[in-house]
Order: sequence, then structure tokens, then C-alpha cells
Amino acid sequence: MIRLGAIIAQHSLTELVSVPARVQENCEVVMLPYQRLHETPELYRQNEQSVDGFVLTELAYAYLMQEWGSFSIPTYTFQISEQEFYKKLFQLTLRNRDMDFSRVYIDFINQQNNFLGLTDIFEEAAMPYTLKGFVVNDEIYEAVLNEHIRLRQEGKIDLSLTRLSNIVPELDRNGVPHLYVFPSPDSIVSQFEQIITELAAIKLAESRIAIGHITIGQVGGEKESLNEWELRQMLLHKSLLEFSTEKRVPFLIQKSNKSFEIISSFKDIKLLTDNLTQCLLLAYLEKTLPFPVHIGWGVGNSMYKARTNAQAANGMSAANQTPGTFIVTDSDQIIGPLGEENCLHYRNQMNDTIQRLSEATDLSTLQLQKILAVLAKTESNELTADELAYHLGVTVRSANRMLNRLEEKGVAHVLYKKQEKLRGRPTKIYQIQLPVE
Repeated sequence: MIRLGAIIAQHSLTELVSVPARVQENCEVVMLPYQRLHETPELYRQNEQSVDGFVLTELAYAYLMQEWGSFSIPTYTFQISEQEFYKKLFQLTLRNRDMDFSRVYIDFINQQNNFLGLTDIFEEAAMPYTLKGFVVNDEIYEAVLNEHIRLRQEGKIDLSLTRLSNIVPELDRNGVPHLYVFPSPDSIVSQFEQIITELAAIKLAESRIAIGHITIGQVGGEKESLNEWELRQMLLHKSLLEFSTEKRVPFLIQKSNKSFEIISSFKDIKLLTDNLTQCLLLAYLEKTLPFPVHIGWGVGNSMYKARTNAQAANGMSAANQTPGTFIVTDSDQIIGPLGEENCLHYRNQMNDTIQRLSEATDLSTLQLQKILAVLAKTESNELTADELAYHLGVTVRSANRMLNRLEEKGVAHVLYKKQEKLRGRPTKIYQIQLPVE
């Protein structure tokens, strides 16, 4: 069951009376009314952990976007479509055949919503008065209300159209003829059904299984005693439990002979990796443990798929020259090392061209996909062995071997050599022409 929080002005609640019952089969609507805009951040923060998404009035949406710049969970707005807007205008003209729209003030159309298409219909002189230059804060109600009253008192308008339910009583008191415009119940139900479908898809995707595979790295190449090994495992287990408590993300921790496994959901992994950009767990363990660890996250639609992906990602972490976390998704996308300048995004998917090139060069398809990812990231097909080694997290010797094999097969050639120091060999600049399908 989807839970949808509706942050709506108190005066507009009556417009939604019939909606929750009409969508209750698939969604629980949580009404969250506000009197003033400054109340909306707290309403959002207090409820974001208990709902799957929010739908806001356009004013509240604009206010929060102005405050935060983005939203932590899926967030939508109550919108009036052009079709519904024009239907209301048509009804107005039926009731008043002499309606002059240049003497109408509409406070919810502006450049941001393309004036709901009115500029394509009216000449500039025939355009209604529209909202201009107001800062979205608590004072906007008074500012817009005063604009309605001023235009009426100056004899410039005969009618006001407003989306601000909070100012309707004052328009009445000041004798301003007006029409309060809000999406119809049918329109809202239609919008909610679309939102519910999107949230259900997101929820399904985020419920995929995610597994973290964590191993202890070697320290100084020395062989450890059994007691030292057990002590490190105890310290790692303790840190994993403390991290789970500190981040308030419950996950199942399983211990094996040589590794730990964290079982969680894709939703939680996105939280722990800041949307797959950095690994908060690795940063925490580097602070709390006196030895290195390797972390690989795997995502899958089954435990088996998630586990094999996690083990593969852990292998990439262990093979990398510097500490770093890798992720393998259920679509075989590989991301890593997270948070590092040399982080790459690529897919471990074969095509005939890559397969043939792999057979010809003795480079694995994965190595070739990585090189393609480096070229895409640097937006250049020119590389040195040092640069390739840095991006792939391998030794310069390994990078040189890859480039030499590509050169032998005519896929790369030396453009020129650059002498960076007075002594030593010049650096070769390779141009790589890997085919991309």
C-alpha cells in the first residue's frame, strides 16, 4: 500500500474531501494542512520517513524548492491542466458573453508555466493581468491580495482568478469579484493515480535486495596469527553494528570465515552511498579501524544475484591499488571506486565486437569495457600508461601491458613521446580507437 502525504493549505481541504476514498484501494492519503508557508518544511521533515511521496500545492512546492533546492523523496504538485483551465475560461464566457480578459487578474499564471498557453491566444494588449515578481514567502498572501484589491479599486479589473485559498475570505470582504480555481476532484484523482503508479514502481525498484560483501585487507604483507585475525574480525563486527545504529539503518549482518555480509535493500544502499556517489560505510570504517577493508555492494532481484554481484564488486575493491568501494547493479552496471576522482561507470556486457577484440588481444571483455569507460569519462581517446593506471586502479606496468597489446592489434598507436624529465624514458601518448556499438 502506497502512503502519500498531501501538504495542502487549510482552506483547500474541502476540495479533497472525496479523493482519499476514491484511491483507498491502492493508496492511503495522509492530509497535512498548513496555514502559512513557513509551516511546510516541518510538515515535510516530520513525515518524510512515514510516506512514500508527497503532493504539494504549487506555492508550497515553490517555497520548499527555494529553501532546499531538491527533495529527499518523490514530490509532486497539485496541477491544473491547460485543458481544465480553458474549460473554466469557456464556462466564464458562456456566463458573460462580453467578457474582456484584459480586465481579468489571474494570480497563478506566469512565465514559469508559460502562462498556460494564453500568450498563444491573446495579443499582448488583450492579455489578462498576471502574477509578477513576488517572493515566495509568508508575505506573498498579503502581497497578492493587495494586488487584487488595488487593481479592483483602480477600476482596471472586473474579475480575479486565484489559486490562493487563503485570500478568498479577504477578497469577499473587500468586494472583489473572484473565482477560486482548484483542480476538480476527477482531475486530482487522475493525478493521484498517476503518482501512485510511479511510486509503486519506485518502491518495487528500491525493494530489490542489496548485499554488502566486506573483507579485511592485508597489513604490511605479514602473515597474521589466529588471535590477530579473530581480533580484527571482532573489531570489524563491532564497527558494523555501531554504524548501523548511528545511521539508523537496520541491516542483517552475517559472518563467515573470511568475510562479513550485510543484507539490506536497494533503498537503504542508496542512502548509505548518497545515491551511489560515495561510501559512508567505508569512510566510517577507515576512522574506526586500524586496518584496511574492502567493500563491494551487489544489487539483485534474488539473494543469489545480489550475493554474486557483491562478491564481484568486493573483488574489484581488493584488486584496486587504493581503498575504494565498488557497486555491481542488477543490470550489470559497475560503479567505482565511489567518491574518487577515478570513479568509472560501465556495464559488463559483451557484444560481438568487444568479444572478438578480447580474443585477439588477450584482454578480458571487462578490461576493454573499463578502457571504454575511461575514454568516455576523459572525453578523449589519448592516454598515457600513467593515466590509464590511475583510472583503472592498476599498476603502471599492467597499464603498459594493456596498451602494448592494443597497439599490436592496431587498436592503439603512439601519437608522440613526451620527455617530462631530463633523464629517463619519454612518456608515450597513445591514441586509442576502440569501436563502440
